[in-house]
Order: sequence, then C-alpha cells, then structure tokens
Amino acid sequence: MRKQTSFIVNRARLWLENPWPFAALVGAALLYIGALASGLAEDVLDNESIVRVDGWLVHWLAAHRTPFGIGFFEAVSFVGNWEVATLVVVAAVIFLWNRRRRAALTLALTCAGSELVVYLGKAGFGRPRPPAIFSVLTELDGSFPSGHANISVALYALGFYLLFRAAHSPRLRGLWLVLAALFPLMIGFSRLYLGVHYLSDVLGGWGVGLWWSILVVGVPDFVRRRSAANTQAADLRSRPNTAK
Repeated sequence: MRKQTSFIVNRARLWLENPWPFAALVGAALLYIGALASGLAEDVLDNESIVRVDGWLVHWLAAHRTPFGIGFFEAVSFVGNWEVATLVVVAAVIFLWNRRRRAALTLALTCAGSELVVYLGKAGFGRPRPPAIFSVLTELDGSFPSGHANISVALYALGFYLLFRAAHSPRLRGLWLVLAALFPLMIGFSRLYLGVHYLSDVLGGWGVGLWWSILVVGVPDFVRRRSAANTQAADLRSRPNTAK
C-alpha cells in the first residue's frame, strides 16, 4: 500500500511539473474558494441558515466559558492582533530578504492583499459584532470577515508552509504541516470562544487568507514551471540531429 501511494504521489508530482496542468489546478482552486466565499457572504446578507448557526454558537460558547479558557484563548487571540502580525511580517521580511527573497515577498504580498480585502469587506458589509453581553473583548470594527482568521492563514499557515517547503528533515516537514493547520484552527476558535466573531466571520476570513495564499504562491510557481519547460524545449531543439 505504501509503495502504491508513493507511486501515485510521484506521478502526480511529475504531472504537476507541467505548467499547464499546474495552472489548471491553481485556477480551479481559486475559483472554488472564491465561489465558497462569495456564497458565504451572500448567505450572511440574506440571513440564511448560517446566520442561525452563528447565533446559536455564540450563545452556547458564552454559556460554557471558564476562567482558564478565557485566559488561554485571550493569549491565542493576541497572536493574531494586527500589531503582533505586523511585527512578525516585518521581522520575517528583514530576516529572509537576503536569504530567501521570494519567501519574504510571498508573505508580504499575501498579508497586504488579504488584509486589504478584509478591510474593504468589513467596511462594505458593516456587520455588527456579537452582542456585548456575550463578548469578553470589546472590538469596534466590523465583524465580517474576521481579520484574525485571515492572518492566521495568510501569515502563520503560509509561513509554516514555506518552512515545510524549505525543510529536508521528514520530522521537521511534519511539524511545519501540523502547525500550519493548528494555528488557523486555534486562532479562529479563540475568536468564537471570546464572543467577538460569528462562525461565518471566521470562515470568511479563512477563505480570504487561503485565496490570497494560493494566488501569491501559485503564480510564481507557474512562471517557474513554464520557464523550465521552455528551457528544456529550447535545449532539445538546439541538440544536433544524429538520426540517419
């Protein structure tokens, strides 16, 4: 079974080294996530079933909070604050600029682009936060989409993914993948637990962060694959024809 899985993975990797299948995969992912995010936004505007789930979950979590849980998730949420995220991005860009400039630009562009979308979304939707009686923290901006959820993907998950790509040790690669999944889940849930966001806000923030991450990672990867394919084709054309 392991040999079969390894064979399939290797074949898929070789197939995706072709620029056009890779572009089709990236384009399909962007369209799919964009459709999900736009559908979610429409459901929020039209007060569809997700809004009823939002209200139920806010009440349920407020009734089951504990002092330890509040303290713990306040610390988790703090990691997603814009001040902390800005410091992390600036430090990462400075550290990576002379070593891995492409990774530095990837993080900076993803965070900047996704945060702009979040800012416009909050201003455009103007969705109020959950009632103050259910909230532990006081937030003054709009609720949809969640900026914390966005940055948990656009900065932290993407950063760990870039570390995964750069690592050679299987253990390190596994660790980075686990952290790439854990950070968005923890930060997103912290916003729900503290009563400052609805579930749809968090889902929307994740969608924005994921869309921008795929875009900013996918476009340079496509350019690299196309350049390699063109170089290989030119090399083949330049070889002398030895056939008789």
